[in-house]
Amino acid sequence: MDTPWDESHDAETAWDGTRDAEWAKMSSEFTDAGYREGITAGKEAFVQEGFDAGFANVGAPLGRDLGLIRGQSSALLSFLISAPATALGIPEDAKEASVKEAREIASQLGNIRYSDIEPRDLEAEQHAKEHLEAEGQEMEVHEDIEKRKQMETVEDMLAGLSASGDANAPERPTMEDVINLRARLQMLVSGLGLRCDLLY
Repeated sequence: MDTPWDESHDAETAWDGTRDAEWAKMSSEFTDAGYREGITAGKEAFVQEGFDAGFANVGAPLGRDLGLIRGQSSALLSFLISAPATALGIPEDAKEASVKEAREIASQLGNIRYSDIEPRDLEAEQHAKEHLEAEGQEMEVHEDIEKRKQMETVEDMLAGLSASGDANAPERPTMEDVINLRARLQMLVSGLGLRCDLLY
Protein backbone atom coordinates (compact mmCIF):
# COMPACT_ATOMS: atom_id res chain seq x y z
CA MET A 1 0.00 0.00 0.00
CA ASP A 2 1.25 3.41 -0.97
CA THR A 3 1.23 5.93 1.78
CA PRO A 4 2.89 9.26 2.02
CA TRP A 5 5.05 7.73 4.76
CA ASP A 6 6.28 4.86 2.61
CA GLU A 7 9.99 5.68 2.21
CA SER A 8 10.78 3.02 -0.37
CA HIS A 9 8.25 4.48 -2.79
CA ASP A 10 9.57 8.02 -2.39
CA ALA A 11 13.19 6.90 -2.78
CA GLU A 12 12.44 5.01 -6.00
CA THR A 13 10.52 7.89 -7.49
CA ALA A 14 13.20 10.35 -6.47
CA TRP A 15 15.92 8.07 -7.87
CA ASP A 16 14.10 7.65 -11.19
CA GLY A 17 13.71 11.44 -11.51
CA THR A 18 17.35 12.10 -10.60
CA ARG A 19 18.57 9.36 -12.94
CA ASP A 20 16.54 10.75 -15.84
CA ALA A 21 17.70 14.31 -15.14
CA GLU A 22 21.35 13.20 -14.90
CA TRP A 23 21.04 11.21 -18.12
CA ALA A 24 19.52 14.15 -19.95
CA LYS A 25 22.25 16.45 -18.62
CA MET A 26 25.09 14.06 -19.57
CA SER A 27 23.56 13.43 -22.98
CA SER A 28 23.28 17.16 -23.61
CA GLU A 29 26.85 17.81 -22.44
CA PHE A 30 28.29 15.04 -24.63
CA THR A 31 26.26 16.21 -27.61
CA ASP A 32 27.47 19.78 -27.11
CA ALA A 33 31.08 18.64 -26.64
CA GLY A 34 30.89 16.44 -29.74
CA TYR A 35 29.43 19.29 -31.75
CA ARG A 36 32.18 21.68 -30.59
CA GLU A 37 34.88 19.11 -31.35
CA GLY A 38 33.41 18.52 -34.80
CA ILE A 39 33.32 22.25 -35.53
CA THR A 40 36.91 22.64 -34.29
CA ALA A 41 38.15 19.68 -36.33
CA GLY A 42 36.39 21.03 -39.42
CA LYS A 43 37.87 24.50 -38.94
CA GLU A 44 41.35 23.07 -38.39
CA ALA A 45 41.10 20.99 -41.56
CA PHE A 46 40.03 23.98 -43.63
CA VAL A 47 42.58 26.29 -42.02
CA GLN A 48 45.38 23.81 -42.76
CA GLU A 49 44.12 23.35 -46.31
CA GLY A 50 43.99 27.13 -46.78
CA PHE A 51 47.46 27.59 -45.34
CA ASP A 52 48.89 24.85 -47.57
CA ALA A 53 47.33 26.40 -50.67
CA GLY A 54 48.38 29.93 -49.74
CA PHE A 55 51.93 28.88 -48.95
CA ALA A 56 52.31 26.82 -52.13
CA ASN A 57 50.62 29.30 -54.48
CA VAL A 58 51.53 32.67 -52.98
CA GLY A 59 53.96 32.73 -50.07
CA ALA A 60 56.72 30.42 -51.23
CA PRO A 61 56.83 31.57 -54.88
CA LEU A 62 56.72 35.24 -53.91
CA GLY A 63 59.47 34.85 -51.31
CA ARG A 64 61.58 32.70 -53.64
CA ASP A 65 61.27 35.16 -56.53
CA LEU A 66 62.13 38.15 -54.31
CA GLY A 67 65.14 36.24 -52.97
CA LEU A 68 66.30 35.39 -56.50
CA ILE A 69 66.08 38.95 -57.79
CA ARG A 70 67.91 40.18 -54.67
CA GLY A 71 70.61 37.59 -55.26
CA GLN A 72 70.92 38.53 -58.92
CA SER A 73 71.22 42.23 -58.11
CA SER A 74 73.86 41.53 -55.44
CA ALA A 75 75.80 39.26 -57.80
CA LEU A 76 75.72 41.90 -60.52
CA LEU A 77 76.91 44.58 -58.10
CA SER A 78 79.76 42.34 -56.92
CA PHE A 79 80.72 41.56 -60.52
CA LEU A 80 80.68 45.22 -61.55
CA ILE A 81 82.79 46.28 -58.57
CA SER A 82 85.44 43.62 -59.21
CA ALA A 83 85.59 43.78 -63.03
CA PRO A 84 87.80 46.38 -64.68
CA ALA A 85 86.05 48.77 -67.04
CA THR A 86 88.20 47.52 -69.91
CA ALA A 87 86.96 43.94 -69.36
CA LEU A 88 83.39 45.24 -69.52
CA GLY A 89 84.21 47.15 -72.70
CA ILE A 90 82.95 50.46 -71.27
CA PRO A 91 84.65 53.67 -70.12
CA GLU A 92 85.45 54.11 -66.41
CA ASP A 93 82.70 56.73 -65.87
CA ALA A 94 80.12 54.37 -67.42
CA LYS A 95 81.32 51.61 -65.07
CA GLU A 96 80.94 53.95 -62.07
CA ALA A 97 77.42 54.87 -63.19
CA SER A 98 76.57 51.17 -63.59
CA VAL A 99 77.95 50.36 -60.13
CA LYS A 100 75.93 53.24 -58.65
CA GLU A 101 72.73 52.01 -60.34
CA ALA A 102 73.36 48.38 -59.31
CA ARG A 103 74.05 49.49 -55.72
CA GLU A 104 70.85 51.54 -55.61
CA ILE A 105 68.76 48.66 -56.99
CA ALA A 106 70.32 46.15 -54.57
CA SER A 107 69.81 48.53 -51.65
CA GLN A 108 66.16 49.16 -52.49
CA LEU A 109 65.51 45.44 -52.96
CA GLY A 110 67.20 44.78 -49.63
CA ASN A 111 64.77 47.11 -47.87
CA ILE A 112 61.68 45.29 -49.12
CA ARG A 113 59.94 43.11 -46.58
CA TYR A 114 57.71 40.24 -47.51
CA SER A 115 54.93 42.01 -45.63
CA ASP A 116 55.31 44.95 -48.06
CA ILE A 117 54.44 42.89 -51.11
CA GLU A 118 52.30 40.02 -49.86
CA PRO A 119 48.82 40.17 -51.37
CA ARG A 120 46.04 40.69 -48.88
CA ASP A 121 43.28 38.10 -48.82
CA LEU A 122 40.39 40.54 -48.74
CA GLU A 123 37.79 37.78 -49.04
CA ALA A 124 39.15 35.96 -45.97
CA GLU A 125 39.39 39.21 -44.01
CA GLN A 126 35.78 40.10 -44.83
CA HIS A 127 34.59 36.60 -43.95
CA ALA A 128 36.37 36.69 -40.57
CA LYS A 129 35.03 40.18 -39.87
CA GLU A 130 31.44 39.10 -40.60
CA HIS A 131 31.70 36.09 -38.28
CA LEU A 132 33.24 38.10 -35.48
CA GLU A 133 30.61 40.84 -35.82
CA ALA A 134 27.86 38.21 -35.71
CA GLU A 135 29.35 36.87 -32.48
CA GLY A 136 29.85 40.37 -31.06
CA GLN A 137 33.64 40.04 -30.96
CA GLU A 138 36.47 42.16 -32.28
CA MET A 139 39.24 40.89 -34.52
CA GLU A 140 42.34 40.13 -32.48
CA VAL A 141 45.85 40.38 -33.86
CA HIS A 142 48.17 37.54 -32.88
CA GLU A 143 50.78 38.67 -30.33
CA ASP A 144 53.74 37.74 -32.59
CA ILE A 145 52.27 39.67 -35.52
CA GLU A 146 51.64 42.68 -33.30
CA LYS A 147 55.24 42.61 -32.02
CA ARG A 148 56.57 42.31 -35.59
CA LYS A 149 54.47 45.29 -36.71
CA GLN A 150 55.69 47.35 -33.76
CA MET A 151 59.32 46.46 -34.56
CA GLU A 152 58.82 47.35 -38.23
CA THR A 153 57.35 50.70 -37.19
CA VAL A 154 60.41 51.42 -35.05
CA GLU A 155 62.70 50.35 -37.92
CA ASP A 156 60.84 52.65 -40.30
CA MET A 157 61.11 55.56 -37.87
CA LEU A 158 64.85 54.97 -37.43
CA ALA A 159 65.33 54.71 -41.18
CA GLY A 160 63.51 58.01 -41.62
CA LEU A 161 65.71 59.89 -39.19
CA SER A 162 67.93 62.45 -40.81
CA ALA A 163 70.40 65.03 -39.60
CA SER A 164 67.50 67.44 -39.20
CA GLY A 165 65.77 65.01 -36.81
CA ASP A 166 62.80 64.43 -39.11
CA ALA A 167 61.33 61.02 -38.28
CA ASN A 168 58.81 60.89 -41.12
CA ALA A 169 59.56 57.57 -42.72
CA PRO A 170 59.06 57.21 -46.46
CA GLU A 171 56.23 55.01 -47.68
CA ARG A 172 56.93 51.30 -47.72
CA PRO A 173 57.60 49.73 -51.12
CA THR A 174 54.89 47.88 -52.99
CA MET A 175 54.82 45.08 -55.52
CA GLU A 176 54.84 47.73 -58.23
CA ASP A 177 58.17 49.00 -56.87
CA VAL A 178 59.59 45.47 -57.08
CA ILE A 179 58.47 45.21 -60.71
CA ASN A 180 60.07 48.58 -61.50
CA LEU A 181 63.33 47.56 -59.80
CA ARG A 182 63.33 44.33 -61.78
CA ALA A 183 62.90 46.31 -65.01
CA ARG A 184 65.76 48.65 -64.02
CA LEU A 185 67.97 45.64 -63.27
CA GLN A 186 67.08 44.07 -66.61
CA MET A 187 67.92 47.33 -68.43
CA LEU A 188 71.26 47.54 -66.62
CA VAL A 189 72.13 43.94 -67.47
CA SER A 190 71.12 44.40 -71.13
CA GLY A 191 72.95 47.73 -71.39
CA LEU A 192 76.16 46.03 -70.27
CA GLY A 193 75.71 43.31 -72.87
CA LEU A 194 75.28 40.65 -70.19
CA ARG A 195 72.70 37.90 -70.11
CA CYS A 196 70.70 37.17 -66.99
CA ASP A 197 67.26 35.64 -66.93
CA LEU A 198 65.42 37.64 -64.30
CA LEU A 199 62.38 36.09 -62.73
CA TYR A 200 59.14 37.69 -61.55
